[in-house]
Amino acid sequence: MNSKRIEAFFIDFIIITLIYEIPFFLLVMLPIIQGKAPAANFTMKRSILCTFFAYILLVFKDVFRNGSLGKKIMKLKIIDSKTNKNASVGKRILRNITWILSWIEFIVYLTTNKRIGDRLAKTDVVQIS
Repeated sequence: MNSKRIEAFFIDFIIITLIYEIPFFLLVMLPIIQGKAPAANFTMKRSILCTFFAYILLVFKDVFRNGSLGKKIMKLKIIDSKTNKNASVGKRILRNITWILSWIEFIVYLTTNKRIGDRLAKTDVVQIS
């Protein structure tokens, strides 16, 4: 199960990265390549905006019924720990806000088999039978 969760995350991460690259290329890289790059502070603001966009995608990736595309491919779903029913959209968003902690979140998961976000939102990820 742990390997399926990690694989699902990496599928989602690749999808988010590909989506993130579109505005980053158009707003940051293309002007640099064309030699029309704005001032460094403006380029930095554009880079931060693109990074914020990627974080928003990461936070909202599980808003669909059973979770993200990675979870669907790996046949996983997010449930409420107390009721064992599908977690609400709010809980699915809350559990992903902790990805701002990135490596800490990943290390906690590897050592305890439960993400900080799952603890905070009181959710579990389970195999769909």
